[in-house]
Amino acid sequence: MENTEIRVYEFNHLKHEPGVAHAIFTRFGGTSTGAFESLNIGMNSGDDKTVIARNRKLITLKMGMKPFVFLNQVHGDSVKVLKHDDNDMDQTFEPGIETYTADAIISDIKNVFLVIQVADCQAVMLYDPEKKVVANVHSGWRGSIANITGKTIDKMVEIFGCLPDNMLAGISPSLGPCCAEFRDYKTLIPEHLWKYKQTDRDYFDFWKMTEDQLMEKGLKKDNIENMRICTVCNNDVFFSYRKEKNTGRFACVISLAE
Repeated sequence: MENTEIRVYEFNHLKHEPGVAHAIFTRFGGTSTGAFESLNIGMNSGDDKTVIARNRKLITLKMGMKPFVFLNQVHGDSVKVLKHDDNDMDQTFEPGIETYTADAIISDIKNVFLVIQVADCQAVMLYDPEKKVVANVHSGWRGSIANITGKTIDKMVEIFGCLPDNMLAGISPSLGPCCAEFRDYKTLIPEHLWKYKQTDRDYFDFWKMTEDQLMEKGLKKDNIENMRICTVCNNDVFFSYRKEKNTGRFACVISLAE
């Protein structure tokens, strides 16, 4: 790739919120080579771990050298909660370390970036500007089936008293309905979710599924922004596991700002 400059995307509604900082990184601007070129931050991708740690350091520099929390993502529905008065904050968050095993993370701590690493899966960012709480969700097709996004919202309500009516949500570049083919969907996807299958072929709309899951929890339609960028169709900009198999992961990060 000729472009060596770090490039990020932002949600329109979040970038106008003074209380939050976020970025969706592309695959540009890193130090990985070959199939992982170039800003691969996925520690379990098969790339050299020293190079990955260096790439992670680059994204922390881009966002202002704040602490970054990386998850060991396992395609489950576990949600990690970080509160400002928890002992967890005694830990040092190093760019090369997967601090917790979970697929979603919520926090009310300022200046700590929550990272989701993806290559076709959705990163669903959530922000409550009233309660000052952010969350970042890793939702692949398994996570969508388990409604990890809905479970994360439930935790925000339960622990922080958030009101879904106040929340803003963003859906990152991810596997689009144009490329989400599931030939064995009858054994992989519960029947009540078959309504998201296209009528004439075995392709599913996971974007619409997430939008519905958000609204079913009480989010306003106008507060949901879906970038509608398919990673398979745009794998020159974003990593795509479905397109490339042996590939990297790009970073989606969000934090409460001062």
